[in-house]
Amino acid sequence: TPQYTVVPHLLRAGLIAGSFYGAKKIQGEFGPVVSIKIKTLKANLRGAEVGSIGNINLQLNHLWGTGKQRLLGGSIILDAGNLITVGVSANRDYKLKTWWFQSEFGIRISKKHKNTDI
Repeated sequence: TPQYTVVPHLLRAGLIAGSFYGAKKIQGEFGPVVSIKIKTLKANLRGAEVGSIGNINLQLNHLWGTGKQRLLGGSIILDAGNLITVGVSANRDYKLKTWWFQSEFGIRISKKHKNTDI
């Protein structure tokens, strides 16, 4: 799910793509996604704040599936240290009249950008 920052520390937008096994065949899904940060998790050491250890994000998406699926929904995602993400999602397939529930797990595979605004 590559994303681009639209509003720093608040809003990102991008594309989502994936595959799944359904109806006895491998299928794909793709579409736009928007991610909104709803909470920053702060770390405290002996009463002093030492920074952020993660975020809780709300993601909203619209997905088109290769098997005529049309999904609209979202996810709640916990981002730990900008390295690992864990979440749950619910999507309504408004064409086939079904619900999709998924769990998510992700690991960052790209390098972190260094902050040069010091």
